[in-house]
Amino acid sequence: MRGRLLLAILMAAVACTASDSTSNEFILDDGSIVGPERVLTGQQTLRISNVGEFIHTLVVTDQQGNVVAATDVIPAGASSSLAVDLSAGDYLVSCRLVTQTPDGSIVDHFEMGMWRNIKADG
Repeated sequence: MRGRLLLAILMAAVACTASDSTSNEFILDDGSIVGPERVLTGQQTLRISNVGEFIHTLVVTDQQGNVVAATDVIPAGASSSLAVDLSAGDYLVSCRLVTQTPDGSIVDHFEMGMWRNIKADG
């Protein structure tokens, strides 16, 4: 019983750490990007995991729409990292792929909800 309680406490501590406002982990899924709302300024390495069924990318753009950094295509089930140098301010992270399904439908990943705003500070 005591072991289970200790395990629960450790899991809660890890969960709190994982949601830290300066985490650099982004998870790409089909139709969403999960990650922090805030990252630190300066040289950063973003860790990216594609847990979806389709290929994705992660593109970081500034408020003017300029691309700051972008990954290559990340296959389904794969992980990647992206080096960025961020000044203080607001950024958009998104997947900008447009793909065609076997039935000929066009799928715009951005329009499906694969974007989120982040702020670099600290």
